[in-house]
Amino acid sequence: MKILLDSCEFLWLVSGDPKLSATVSAAIRDPSNQIFLSAVSFWEISVKHSLGKLPLPQPPAQFIRQQREKHFIAPLGFG
Repeated sequence: MKILLDSCEFLWLVSGDPKLSATVSAAIRDPSNQIFLSAVSFWEISVKHSLGKLPLPQPPAQFIRQQREKHFIAPLGFG
């Protein structure tokens, strides 16, 4: 199955937030599924970070890339 994470799901996943349901978490971790993050989510996270509404431990580009790689999430629509 192909799964497209939205911005909140991505952030909940990488932070271990319990808002990510057990069902969604299991689907993301299932190696038979392909997990994607859209360029739109990258943009949304970057904008919220630049407005001071989303603190991140690193600049968004670095943080998102590292977390995508760590969690085996493929980019969708990145240039």
